[in-house]
Amino acid sequence: MRLVAVTGGIGAGKSTVSRALAARGAQVIDADATARRVVDPNDPRGPRVLAQIAALLGAEVLADDGSLDRERVAAVVFHDEELRHRYNAIVHPAIMQATAEEIDAHRGTEAVVVHEIPLLTADTAALPWTYDLVVTVEADAEARVRRLQDGRGYTREHAEARVRAQGGEERRLAIADVVIRTDGSPADTERRADELWRRLTA
Repeated sequence: MRLVAVTGGIGAGKSTVSRALAARGAQVIDADATARRVVDPNDPRGPRVLAQIAALLGAEVLADDGSLDRERVAAVVFHDEELRHRYNAIVHPAIMQATAEEIDAHRGTEAVVVHEIPLLTADTAALPWTYDLVVTVEADAEARVRRLQDGRGYTREHAEARVRAQGGEERRLAIADVVIRTDGSPADTERRADELWRRLTA
C-alpha cells in the first residue's frame, strides 16, 4: 500500500485531483466525508458525538431528524476561536479513529490510497499514520474565490473570508513532496495528475 495525502486550501482543487487519481485506480478516503460520517446518527459513533456537540453548542445545532446542521455549527463557531477549539476536541478524535480504520482496511494490499485532507500543514499535529507522499494542490486566491462563488454559491464576501481564514500556502508547501497548481486549464491539471499517478505506480 502507498498512502498519499492530497491537501490544499478551500477552492484550490483537491477534489478535482483526487477524482482524477480515482479514475486511474486510486482508493480515495475523503476527510470531509469521514467527518460527516462520524456525526451521522446512524453511524456507531454518531449518537455519542452528537450528544457532546449539543451539550457544547446547544440543541439548536441539531436538525429535526437528529442530524447535525453543519451551517448552524459554522455560524456559531466560525468567529469564536475558543469555542471552535472545544468543538474540534470533540469531533477530531472520532475522525482520527474512523480514518485510521479506513486506512487499515487497505494494509497488506498494493493499493494506492489517497487521503484527501484539507489544510495539512507543517503545523498540523502528529497523525496516527505516516504518508508516503504529500501532495498540495494550490491556486491563487482570486481563482479560489471565483470557484467558491460559482461552484458553491458563496457571496464574494463570504468566499474571501473563507480563503483568508485559511492563511497562505507557505505552511502547506513546507511539507509537500509534490505541488500541483490548478491555475491553468483543466487539461493541464489532468496532465499533472497523470504524471503523479505514473510516479505512484512506477
